[in-house]
Amino acid sequence: MRTLAIDTSLATGSVAAAAAGSTVEIELPVAGEHARRIAAALDEAAHGLGWKVGDVELVGVVRGPGSFTGLRVGLSTAKAIAWASGAALVGVSGFDVVAGRTARLTGAAAEPLHLAYDAGRGDLFVAEAVPAADAPTGYALSTPRLVGAAAWVADLPARAIVSGPGLAHVIDAINARADLRVAPPEAWRPMAADAADLATRLHAAGRADAPAALVPDYLRPTYADESAAPPG
Repeated sequence: MRTLAIDTSLATGSVAAAAAGSTVEIELPVAGEHARRIAAALDEAAHGLGWKVGDVELVGVVRGPGSFTGLRVGLSTAKAIAWASGAALVGVSGFDVVAGRTARLTGAAAEPLHLAYDAGRGDLFVAEAVPAADAPTGYALSTPRLVGAAAWVADLPARAIVSGPGLAHVIDAINARADLRVAPPEAWRPMAADAADLATRLHAAGRADAPAALVPDYLRPTYADESAAPPG
């Protein structure tokens, strides 16, 4: 299946094209330039496998967690391609993508993983991924939650495997605990090639998202939403 995948959830991102066991992945390494680079990068990735963006059959996109602007760019692009081409659309969680990368790069596929994104203001957006053989993602993901960074690190169980882009903001505290196992930095952030693989597995299991119904998973409510929320 000809698949395109997009990850613009963080300051830097990537896109990928995959088909018949081959993958071309292109990174978007300059922070804040997703909107300017994404169309050309997708075209380059697809042409790297000998087809065009319009030939795609499945579009996978990381729906979050992540920044407001980055997620809007990625989801809007994925929806537009799906609408124009008639391709199926599958949104994937960045937590699931990071879990898969972490398991592959650490060899810890049979152990729980503790994952964190930076949510700003001294907080992390965290979840646990527990191996689940019957899940297309390979993991059962806990409901993500917003917690104080220091509290999360302090509460991690001994021998916990930790990963995720949020580690960059708490690495000193993590390293101060000799009983934790830290995934290599290349496992910490989602990548489009892994998102393409995950979207393909989810689609094979019957998953598809209606473009109008696919919405971002933000790290935290907007300031406007927080201001409008009732006190308490």
